[in-house]
Amino acid sequence: MAAPTRTQVVEALEGVLDPHVPASLRRMGMLGEVDVRADGAVEVEIRIPCMACPGVSAMRAEVEAALSRLDGVREVRVREAWHLPWSRDMVAPETQDLMRRHGIQI
Repeated sequence: MAAPTRTQVVEALEGVLDPHVPASLRRMGMLGEVDVRADGAVEVEIRIPCMACPGVSAMRAEVEAALSRLDGVREVRVREAWHLPWSRDMVAPETQDLMRRHGIQI
């Protein structure tokens, strides 16, 4: 079975939401590098907005679960991308609007 494409992996990750905001990790600016190898190994980096983020383990588990359901995925590795900075400017404009409407400061 062929490995999924990077596009398929990113689409699958749209269902993985930030634990505090009903928006995908990509729309929150938290999706870092995505590497898909021909052998079906997938590595995803996630940017963490704060050092003590209580949702890291939940996000990791959800990324692993979402990608494990894709045909052709043999292995999933999720790494916290501390070397990739996160800022509020990375949040998609429509997600910023959603947050404001729900009283979440951005």
